[in-house]
Amino acid sequence: MRMATILDTIVAQKILEIKELYTRHDLQHLAESVQRLAPETPAFYAGIAAAHTAGQPFFITEFKRKSPSEGWINREADLPAQVRAYAQAGASAISVLTDEPFFGGTYDDLRLAHATLHDPVQALANPPLLLQKDFMLDPIQIYLARQAGADLILLIAAILDAERLDFLKKIAESLGMGVLVEVHDEAELHKINHLDFPVLGVNNRDLKTFRTALNRVNVLAAQAGGRWLVAESGVRDYRDFQMVRNADGFLIGTGLMRDADSTATALQAFFGAKTTLFKACGLRTAAALQTLRAVENAPDFIGINFSPVSKRRMETKELERSEVWKMPEAVAVFYKNTEDEIVAILQQYPFSRVQLYAGDVSPAFVRSLKQRVFLAVAVRETADLAQLDPYLADVDLLILDGAQPGSGQRLGAAIPTDFPYPFLLAGGIHAGNLDLIRPYKNCLGVDVASGIETDGAVDTAKITALQTHLNLLPEG
Repeated sequence: MRMATILDTIVAQKILEIKELYTRHDLQHLAESVQRLAPETPAFYAGIAAAHTAGQPFFITEFKRKSPSEGWINREADLPAQVRAYAQAGASAISVLTDEPFFGGTYDDLRLAHATLHDPVQALANPPLLLQKDFMLDPIQIYLARQAGADLILLIAAILDAERLDFLKKIAESLGMGVLVEVHDEAELHKINHLDFPVLGVNNRDLKTFRTALNRVNVLAAQAGGRWLVAESGVRDYRDFQMVRNADGFLIGTGLMRDADSTATALQAFFGAKTTLFKACGLRTAAALQTLRAVENAPDFIGINFSPVSKRRMETKELERSEVWKMPEAVAVFYKNTEDEIVAILQQYPFSRVQLYAGDVSPAFVRSLKQRVFLAVAVRETADLAQLDPYLADVDLLILDGAQPGSGQRLGAAIPTDFPYPFLLAGGIHAGNLDLIRPYKNCLGVDVASGIETDGAVDTAKITALQTHLNLLPEG
């Protein structure tokens, strides 16, 4: 018998809520009260199309107080202040959670968000659209969303069969509302792909386990069928954003809610020019880490090596002294480690990001991890890239490495210039050969070890030089 998931629990609770809604509202009266002549194109569809034409991302920011995966994110969040901050920072739409038991939201939140955005005293020239985000099962929820001021709704394929999803979509569009149709995997997309809907949302978070994998949206992009594509969940900062940047739209919530005071700054960082990412590997002392983090334009990621075959492995005393696992940019690097070794190390040192090698661990093991996963592959010939296939939808970022990882030897095989997934290039990279990354449309940056060393030790001057050269690389 299949064990009940968190999503099963939420849906069961939602069914009870819907029954209670029918005791308080007459469906026919409610429907008649919100009926209006729908525009030819709902504002959501027109907005995402216009953003694409202008070469701008369509950002959907989110207001939520808590979630099943995070617990309380911001219990005392000031909704009007947060909504105004989103609008002033340039959000295209704002998602408001209306589920109370699991996310701490209500329809009153949606009404207050609408009133805030359309306040005649503090009038906004072009207020963001409002997305009502909930677990939609019944028309009464759509009518209540419209009554509360929503411009679009979310429909989740994981909890709706194709016929029901299409039925609810048509009700929303008859009210002039747009619809964001959400899937998480190929099976869900296959179930509804025959339906006519213009915007596909890919939730990088599995609603059954709440594990996040950012490359999932890139895997499903090829099957989007020409629809606008929105990447949902898991984007916490500019580094994560690079991993999903090929989408047309982006739904970002938890990171912005956790630090409400920096909302505008954080969004502007997302809106900024593409960033070429730099992962520095091989640091082995607490002193070197401290020095590196103080460098202007410090690396985006710092790899801490746990490989039993690497000369760059950090000693236990230095790990304890530095507490490097608490650094948000730190990545625990494993190569030729057993799965049991990896589990034991992560229990002792709870890094938030790990790097694994294809073939060293099973896809099932990758799916068992809560950490962000960088998956590397040693490329001896182009055919080696096929080793990535079983893992692709369950990792966050790929690293294409040389035939002998850690040796400093250049990657010897040709990588297709149209390799379809975001990746970092590794293997013999240094400040003088960064043009190697330019032919690849999905190369986000570099992963460097030997290229930032002098006489076997990390050289901060070489790190600064490499970062300077990366900043000078032209886009494209």
